[in-house]
Amino acid sequence: MVVRSQMLTERLGRGQPWGADRVTRWVGQIACISSLASLLLLLLPLQGFAAAEPATACCSDLEQRIAELEQLSARKRGGGLDLKVSGSINRAVMFWDDGATRNAAVVTNDNDNSTATLEGEYDNLEGGWSVGFVIDFDSLSAGSSDINQRATGVAAAIEPGEISLWIGNQKFGHLSMGQTSTKGSSGGANEADLSGTEAAGYSGVSDIGGGFFVRRQGSRDGSGLLRVNWNDLIDSLDEPDGRVISYNTPEFAGFAFSALWGEDDVWNIGAAYTNATAKPFSIVARLAYNGDLQGALDKRPNDRTLSGSVSLIHIPTGLNISLAGGERRYTESVLLTNGASGVPSSPYFGYLKLGWRAQLLPWGDTAVFAEYGRFLDYLGGNANAATVAGLAGGAGVGPGAICATPSAACTVASSDALIAGAGAVQRIDAAHAQIYLGARHYEAETGLISASGAKVHSAPLSGFDTVIGGLLIEF
Repeated sequence: MVVRSQMLTERLGRGQPWGADRVTRWVGQIACISSLASLLLLLLPLQGFAAAEPATACCSDLEQRIAELEQLSARKRGGGLDLKVSGSINRAVMFWDDGATRNAAVVTNDNDNSTATLEGEYDNLEGGWSVGFVIDFDSLSAGSSDINQRATGVAAAIEPGEISLWIGNQKFGHLSMGQTSTKGSSGGANEADLSGTEAAGYSGVSDIGGGFFVRRQGSRDGSGLLRVNWNDLIDSLDEPDGRVISYNTPEFAGFAFSALWGEDDVWNIGAAYTNATAKPFSIVARLAYNGDLQGALDKRPNDRTLSGSVSLIHIPTGLNISLAGGERRYTESVLLTNGASGVPSSPYFGYLKLGWRAQLLPWGDTAVFAEYGRFLDYLGGNANAATVAGLAGGAGVGPGAICATPSAACTVASSDALIAGAGAVQRIDAAHAQIYLGARHYEAETGLISASGAKVHSAPLSGFDTVIGGLLIEF
């Protein structure tokens, strides 16, 4: 909603005390106005009322005050600050089963978490320029990507997601600086999705259940939980957030481009294409190439990441498809578990969603989907000793036992994880709300090698299941 700043100051009797004379005067004015109200409304339009000669002495200052208010309003409309307040509240019940234990918790759905955003703009500058700011706050309260088997309750907190200033022009583009997202014009390179089901599931699959520990198959207690979370295996390689300065071009025939730099040598270039009006198809495509040169954001070696996505919907039938993928290449050698120096493996992924949406109910669109994703080589030679020991399996296998003999497990050679899921979303347009339900299954396996490079047994890992259902209201 847009709220225009209206500084309606104390113009009525400014600077005068509320003495008996003033009270008597106002009472007389109110009585006089009341007696004339019906006649004035019948005889005069609003403009005429503002410009008409006072009918009696009691209303002698009414015209002047109305004129002052009209001038003040005009100045604010022409030169004031436009404010926009928006956001969402998203709460859900999340059920999970790691093969040995199961439970449920009330969570914030991190697919589209609870936020409040304040945007301000001065758009009356010469030459078509405008300046403004964005302040965004996220509500952190047991996020669906944060809870796990050992912590199903996370202390509530409010965290600034974006605080930035910008200056822009329709012809020359948009320059911003501050704590903001490095997604730029790509809008999230791996997140193009026209299915209308993002609240229940999208390419960022670790947003649901990513914080849970992976369990060794057959274990029944805490000792079977590895020092590996699911988000270590199924990350969608999204662009990171940070303190950056960015430039976004105007849109050219549906194309927009962006570039940024910030933090300790973090950079990103992105492109996006949108054709939402073409019939019978609408299409959205995004692409980004970025680098984190000093591990400033993820505390990992220098890397380069290429990621992209495309989504297509057939408007007459509502059938849609969304594809996403990416690869991260590390460019710096690190100390591997076997004591040697080497570059970590390059993780990559692919994601597919098939969907259908139609207005089956008078409330709004009903949308359903099925999804599949595969994530390869997210664990590699730089996995720590505790991770390797856990994957080797068996009681008594500790970090000190790895690489102890030529045949002992020493290094993670590979990892392979997949997800499969389905869900539905019902929109309630009149309330700007969505009711959603999503279910997903996760599986993973790893490969280990000895110091000599021979394959070593890796303990099988238990599958993981989640079901999430909730309500999203936007404002």
